[in-house]
Amino acid sequence: MTTIRVPYGDGWQEAQIPDGVSVQVIDPACEPVETPVEALIEDALDHPIGTPRLEEMVSKQDKVAVIVNDHTRPGPNAQLVDALMKRLEAAGVADEQICFVIATGSHRASTTAELDKILGEKYRKRIRVRNHDCRDGDHVNIGTTQSGMPVWIDREVAESSFIITTGLINPHATAGFSGGRKSIVPGVAGIETLHIHHSLPIRPFDPAMGYFEENPFHQAALEAAKMTKVRFIANLVQDTHKQNIACVAGDLEQAHQAGVEICRRANTVKMDSLAEVVIVSPGGAPRDKDLYQAQKALSVGEVFAKKEGCTFILCAKADEGIGEGLFRTWLEEAKEPGEVIKRFREEGFNVGNNKAFMYARAMLKGKVLIVSDQVDRSDLQNMMLDGVPSLQEAVDLVCEREKPEHIIVLPRAVNIIPEL
Repeated sequence: MTTIRVPYGDGWQEAQIPDGVSVQVIDPACEPVETPVEALIEDALDHPIGTPRLEEMVSKQDKVAVIVNDHTRPGPNAQLVDALMKRLEAAGVADEQICFVIATGSHRASTTAELDKILGEKYRKRIRVRNHDCRDGDHVNIGTTQSGMPVWIDREVAESSFIITTGLINPHATAGFSGGRKSIVPGVAGIETLHIHHSLPIRPFDPAMGYFEENPFHQAALEAAKMTKVRFIANLVQDTHKQNIACVAGDLEQAHQAGVEICRRANTVKMDSLAEVVIVSPGGAPRDKDLYQAQKALSVGEVFAKKEGCTFILCAKADEGIGEGLFRTWLEEAKEPGEVIKRFREEGFNVGNNKAFMYARAMLKGKVLIVSDQVDRSDLQNMMLDGVPSLQEAVDLVCEREKPEHIIVLPRAVNIIPEL
């Protein structure tokens, strides 16, 4: 018997794999990072790429928008905010000239408790905060990209004279890599922009971890961010175990590209086989807070699956349930996964239906079994999925149907770039 262990919420799920089944756990070892994240940030701010230091660029007269990731993007946001605020203070920028804009994309607003974690309670109370809402209509059209995408940007950002973006550079299943330009689109973009940007053909049909320079999703977002005139970025880079290994700061494109190269080297995993069963986790909380967010792990799992008749086991505690928008209803209304794909091609993006599309894409390759003790199995079955409360039950169920020859386990799936 082989024991496997994957992150689940703030804990773990374990299972025993029967003898006679080959098991491959893909979870690259990482050297412990000794440098504190604060030191990484300060070094990046002292040595920006492609720009002078922040405090040498900004003026007392500037209206400053600092764009910060929302509650769905875990990372040392508060440390980034603290370091940037000290630089703005050194430049003489008054508190009244600064606004934190939370880059929610199409997600719900961050709560006060979540904002205290994101910004630090001191700055949440001291500085004006705006939770972006892609559907509130308070946006400014700043033009159209070469691909024909209208660029509607949150008014607070569009009317600022100095825009700073923050965040993480990680592998991303649609954009290739997160960070940089994504703080603008989708971070603070209006629904009119997201409808085009998140739809085919700008959105890649297949999982796109590491697909970057030629990715139209990336190219459209970068063009929009340049139109928005982002002046400075500060992004952390993490390894496959979510350790902060570097920070890049400075020019929107040059600094982000440098961070992408660090991330590519740290997070690329060589593939040497495919499997009939692929077990994935997004790495636990908060990435598995609901099935909407946990889907990112499933995209990575698709790359490791044999083309037909496979089974995906997605471990996600899902304390907040299924998720937002049309995700649930689109899967409930369809008779089979192909209907969801066809409908997405015809109607394009709306909030949540992109997740229905990506679950359906996986379902075209095989069954999707959810491990969660928080989501009702009948609700999942109504969505063409299935579910059990424990990983052991999932493994037992799969082995009872037809004992697989090979199982691949991806405990931190969202942090890797598979490479054949």
